[in-house]
Amino acid sequence: MEKFMARARTLTGSIVLGGAVDEVFRLFSPLGEKQWVPEWDPQILHPVEAEWEEGLIFRTREETGEAVWIVTRLDFALHKVTYHRVEPGRYVARIDVSCRALGQRSTEATIVYAFVGLSDRGNREIAAMTQNDYDAKMVRWQKWITAHLEARLPPRAAHKE
Repeated sequence: MEKFMARARTLTGSIVLGGAVDEVFRLFSPLGEKQWVPEWDPQILHPVEAEWEEGLIFRTREETGEAVWIVTRLDFALHKVTYHRVEPGRYVARIDVSCRALGQRSTEATIVYAFVGLSDRGNREIAAMTQNDYDAKMVRWQKWITAHLEARLPPRAAHKE
């Protein structure tokens, strides 16, 4: 086998959201993300009856193919979850999400993506990733989640926040 040197990169972002910490944290579950991420449609593989637990395996369609995800750590009390996502022939990503209450209806979510290349192609994709692009992604996520949270409030309450 030819020697391969994997490239790695970690990107971090935080967003503040207008919702209680328990509510916001659940929006980072596979089925929770379906409520706010356009075209997100996870297929739960095992255990099939589970919604969100350690060891849960699911897959998603990505722009360049399929990704397999594993929930490797889940702590409801601390509002922390870790996923590992494998995109065969490209890279492995560890995703850490932690939520922290800033108030009754305000939560800070910190999302860390750590990528490791599995191929020259994956290394090139990782090399092209920038913190500026990741920051733009976090702005989109904040917009989508805020729209979802506001749609769940009575019309009058949505304008007070």
